Amino acid sequence: MRKPLAIAAALAATLLSVGIGTANAAETVPGCASAKQIGTTGHITYQGQTIGSVKQFAGCGKNYPYLWVWDSYYNSHRNVRVSNWIAEFSNGEEIPHGGGEATGKQELWGKGAATLDKCTKAVATIRVGTGVTDYVWGATDKRC
Repeated sequence: MRKPLAIAAALAATLLSVGIGTANAAETVPGCASAKQIGTTGHITYQGQTIGSVKQFAGCGKNYPYLWVWDSYYNSHRNVRVSNWIAEFSNGEEIPHGGGEATGKQELWGKGAATLDKCTKAVATIRVGTGVTDYVWGATDKRC
């Protein structure tokens, strides 16, 4: 009995590690194919489940925020409201730049921000209810 469970657990771990059904593998900044991800991938969780990923890309003189709503959430929330932006760190404050917002989109590329010479992170939100405070968010690590 333990061997089939171990095999099933190993298969599940392998599928999750390659991102099957959870995240978009073909991430290319619109208008800047040479941009590359910088820093870690941040995650957005709701009720104990990961429902989105946020990344920061650098290229073409700008930083770009990226959000992917995981299939496991998006498949039952097609009218989801999402947003993202680049947060610049300056004098102890976080200043938002660029970014975007949309309804019903699983993937969101935000407008680029001319912040390559600043300390930044990408931030994203997913609306999980109808109230003004019904948002969950996630962010990448700070990059300088």
